[in-house]
Amino acid sequence: MAATREPRDAAQKARLDTNLSSAFDRTLRDHLHFAPDSGHISLYGQRMLLFHAAAFTDLRRELIERLGLPQAREIMTRLGYQQGFDDGVRIREDNGQRRVEEQLAMGPRLREIEGFVRNHPVDAMVCDGERGAFWGDYYWSASFEAQAHLDHSGLSGEPACWMMVGYANGYCTAVTGMPILWRELECVAMGHSRCRVVGRALTDWRDLDEEDAGLLQAPFETTPRGSAAPGEGFDNFVGSSAGFKAAADMVRRVARADATVLFLGESGVGKERFARALHAMSRRADKPFVAVNCAAIPHELVESELFGVERGAYTGADKERPGRFERADGGVLFLDEIASLPHSAHGKLLRALQEREIERVGDTRVRKIDVRIVAAANQDLRQEVAEGRFRADLFYRLNVYPISIPALRNRRDDIPLLVSFFVQRFASKYEKKVAGFTRRAYRALWDYDWPGNVRELENIIERAVILTDDGEAVDLRHLFTGGEQVRPAGFDPGDNGAPINEEQDARTPIAEAILDDFQSFEALERDVLKAALKQAKDNVSAAARLLKMRRGQFEYRLKKHLSAPPDP
Repeated sequence: MAATREPRDAAQKARLDTNLSSAFDRTLRDHLHFAPDSGHISLYGQRMLLFHAAAFTDLRRELIERLGLPQAREIMTRLGYQQGFDDGVRIREDNGQRRVEEQLAMGPRLREIEGFVRNHPVDAMVCDGERGAFWGDYYWSASFEAQAHLDHSGLSGEPACWMMVGYANGYCTAVTGMPILWRELECVAMGHSRCRVVGRALTDWRDLDEEDAGLLQAPFETTPRGSAAPGEGFDNFVGSSAGFKAAADMVRRVARADATVLFLGESGVGKERFARALHAMSRRADKPFVAVNCAAIPHELVESELFGVERGAYTGADKERPGRFERADGGVLFLDEIASLPHSAHGKLLRALQEREIERVGDTRVRKIDVRIVAAANQDLRQEVAEGRFRADLFYRLNVYPISIPALRNRRDDIPLLVSFFVQRFASKYEKKVAGFTRRAYRALWDYDWPGNVRELENIIERAVILTDDGEAVDLRHLFTGGEQVRPAGFDPGDNGAPINEEQDARTPIAEAILDDFQSFEALERDVLKAALKQAKDNVSAAARLLKMRRGQFEYRLKKHLSAPPDP
């Protein structure tokens, strides 16, 4: 743990804590807005609700009674994790000028304002970015969750502050950029006088088990009971972001059906892995899974590869050979990069999908097949149809159940979890001990746009593990050594926490043009925000980057203008 300067006496420490708390209160108060006439409460641009504690207590009790304690704990922990991560991202974006310890300290104060618990630091949170280390030790009093558990269930044999522990994991992971795991060691619900929690970097815990990993990763049940054997389905999938969970939930819902599925997403997002998970959870799990990369097959061989070939069908065909459809009979045929399939093969593929029968090249016999089709595309197939490169009837036949897999830059919440997963895998593979990541390394991973998505992240982490010495923390110099286009502004913060911009251009002609048709600063700001959002194709994070703003700042200003009446 990093060394810290202790105040000379308890009174001085109390004064410092009071001053910090007052400063945090002012900052948080500036971002808390009540607008009863529009029915909104917002905090850091997020809509908030004042919710009756008694009703929430009843909901918690009903979850335990209906689902059982393990599943109820999982749901409440996941809910807390998502709340904490969202708060942490906004605190980090809007308080970049503060030290990381100050940003971390705002989380407990925020939770106190929200009415969940009272925090008493034993050891306030410390983050050593150079070693990738973290430490925190807190007592909790007035815990809403612990009291709710006592009221409805009596004394418990295990800690009950599930949502608060999830919140702490999510918040600290978002602020520090590295996976942080908190454990509740004492709990009022267990008969202790107060609750106590200890937090460390994930890599610093030596006795991790599956339940601990669940507390950090906020998992969700993706496989219906009895539908897949242990080790199948979504095992080894990592993600807690809304986009990832939505895609996984859609896979779970269609797995037991026999419908055609079309995965959509950029290269590297994991479409084939999702397809394999779908197969593992399906009724055909014990049958073949045959994958075909349509882009890798020469155009003149596509038909023979897919549908097979009879002996003597063409020069060199000295024996019959079954195609991929026949080899996948009874199971799943995965057609990757379907947009690359030559137009000449579209008709025969369409017939195979419609009639469930094929003909080998050079044969007149029709063969019945029982195959579930799962396809994937990294291009906009509707656009391909509009431009005449893809048959419309084939598209509609494939587009029965489309599932969009989000790009990594649109699910940045998952980066710390993925990094931790890949580090453990490659540290074990190369027999190395990796002492975490430095803070600037995590910030670089967070700021990078990831054009190659999860596949690129996996390769970069493998490279970093190879380059680090045994026992060393991964730093910036170990990561982007393969010619990646990294935005330097993400690594060179100025004194006020904002990225340094070397292009100091006054742009006087633009200013003069604005003044020629000037209405008000509010109208100007609104027009600029909307123009940035339009240019970024409604991607809020990208629009914020265009304006050199943090996402939270952009959202706050945008919502302010959307709720205001139009200029007369």
